This record gives sequence, structure tokens and C-alpha cells, in this order.
Amino acid sequence: MSRALALVVLLVACDQPKLVGTTTTPSSTSSAPMTGKPMDPHISMATLSTEVEFALGKGGVPATLTIPKDDGPWPALVLMAGSGPTDRNWNNPLLAARNGSGKLLAEALAKHGMVVLRFDKAGTGKNPGPPLADLTLDTYRDEGLAALAYLRSRPDVRADRVFLAGHSEGGIHATRTALADGKVAGVIYLSAAGRPMVDIVLDQLESQLRNPAAGLSEADAKAEVTSLRAAFADFAAGKPVDPTKASKLVPIQQLVAAIVNPATEKLSRALLLFDTAAEIAKLTVPVFIFGGGKDVQVDPELDGRRLERALHDGKHDVRFYVGRDADHVLKHETKTQAELRANLVEVQANYNAEGRSLDEPTLKALVDWLAAKSR
Repeated sequence: MSRALALVVLLVACDQPKLVGTTTTPSSTSSAPMTGKPMDPHISMATLSTEVEFALGKGGVPATLTIPKDDGPWPALVLMAGSGPTDRNWNNPLLAARNGSGKLLAEALAKHGMVVLRFDKAGTGKNPGPPLADLTLDTYRDEGLAALAYLRSRPDVRADRVFLAGHSEGGIHATRTALADGKVAGVIYLSAAGRPMVDIVLDQLESQLRNPAAGLSEADAKAEVTSLRAAFADFAAGKPVDPTKASKLVPIQQLVAAIVNPATEKLSRALLLFDTAAEIAKLTVPVFIFGGGKDVQVDPELDGRRLERALHDGKHDVRFYVGRDADHVLKHETKTQAELRANLVEVQANYNAEGRSLDEPTLKALVDWLAAKSR
């Protein structure tokens, strides 16, 4: 969650997903004439990654462009990163390992015929962004719009087949960017919240507080939950919140303090209250929704399914896919949900551990969908 919410919900658990499998709604490919090559799941090309910078206002945004070495033009995709200080590769300075799934995903898609642009969002990596007081939801939307414009200007990109993908919190920014742009070929939601993030934060905190490992009595856990829900309701309403009254537990006080910090509270409030499911119905382009069966942060049933339901009216082209053994960052996970929830610190530390790879069934589902939509 951007700089304002860098401490939020990396390590708190949510309810166990009830859904594992794949659900598909009927889809159709665009009838627009093809002006270049489509993505092809049956080929595997060499790729090239290059450091670039695309213009935004009077400055620029540092990024990496990954392209197939074969001649195009090819369809293209802008990849928007998730919460906290997560950079273009989905690496995070809070985590020691650097095997980021954003880089892996870009390279995997490019070898099948996709130009992929990933960038450091404001306040991460090499992008300082605006002064903290000027950081808003529109900052991230404007970066997304500039990224789309950059790709469409390239001769090796099919301007009529530029897609947009958002991971986790990036689903919020992808939604706002797609609606403002009006020309994307499709939108991809990767482990994205289907509920307002305030609901996810509170549910995850409640789950952790009620876990016997927290060492709280039932009465104390209930009191903490009641106090936190009241504090977040006040914050949502624009009322002042005292972190020391929101919780008796110092780590949670620190979390609340980060959220209600006067310097960033407007951004925090906008992020926490944004309802992607309510906005996604305004999209008129194909949508792919991914949820991880081994995700301990975003629930594929409560979140992914809610996004799908918002589009499942016969008017929208939507594909909902649950990777049975995929985690929050799309990597293959062999442990059970119970094993993962027993050590959330280890889960976080292993997100970008060396040697871990993307979940192949998930990657195949995404490649197949993009290939169909780029014809």
C-alpha cells in the first residue's frame, strides 16, 4: 500500500479460501483487424530487457522494458506493482531476497510475444515521486497513463492491443488508469482486493488477534477488535483517531499511527475506502481475474469472486482463474494453508526467495488469455 501504508497487512492472516479451481465465463475475441503479431503460447523467443524512462509532466519515470527479440509489432502490457515500497520487479527493501515476481512475469510473457513495461511507482526504487504531501491516488493513475502512452508510441508495439495489469493494491491503480484511459485492450487483476482494503485490514487483524498464538483471552481479543473497528470507522468518516486508544498492543498502535498520519491520511483514506468491485463494472473491455489458492493475504473467494460477480451480468467478458498452488505473488507453493499460516514471517521472507518460480498453471492461463485477446 504505497508509502502511507507501507506497514499494513503483509503479515496478518485472512480467512482460509473456500474456493480452489477455475471458473470461466464465456469470452470472445475482438473483431478489430490485426495490425501486427498476436501473442502465441506455443512459441518461446529470446527476450531483451532494457532500462528506459518515460515522460511524466516535467520529469520521467524509471522503468524496464522487456521485449521479444523477434520483429514485431507485438501486443504490450503495463505492469503496475502492489503495496508498500514494492519496486518494478516486485522486490521490497523490507525483504532480503531479490527474486521478484514482476521481473519473472515480464520475462515469461515476453518470450511468447508480449512487450512488457514495468516501472518504479512513486516513492519506490529509483522514482522519488512528488513530495509526500502531494502524493495522491491520481499520482499512480497518471503514472499508469504515461506508461500506456509510452508503449503506444513505440513502433514495436501494437497500439490497438495494449493491456494493463495490477498486482494486489495495483488493482486499484489499474482500475482508475483504465477508466481514465478508455483505450486499453483489457485489464488483468493479479491477487487484487475485491473488497475495500479497510475490510481486508480489519478481517486480517481480527483473525490474527483471535489466533491462540496471539496469547489473548477471548474477551481481550473481542475488545481489541471492537476498538479497532470503531477507530477505523472514525478514520473513514474523517474524524481524529488516537492510536493508543485504538489498541492496547504496541505493534497495532504503530500500524494505526502510520495509517492516520496527518501527512498522508488523505491518501491512506482513499486507498482504504476504494471499492474496486464497484468501479470495475464501469469497464467495457475484457477482464482477467487471478486469485491464489495459497494466498494468505487476499482471499480468492471473498475478493476475486466479488470482482467476478461485479462483471458477471452477460455484458462483460470476464475470466476468473484460481491457481490452486499459487501464492500472493504468483509463485508455486507446495505447503498447505495451515502450514503457511503457522509461520507468516516465513511466508513473507520466502516471497522472493532464490529458486522459487512462478506457478506454471497460472502462467499458462494468463498467457492463453492474452493470446486470445491479442488476435
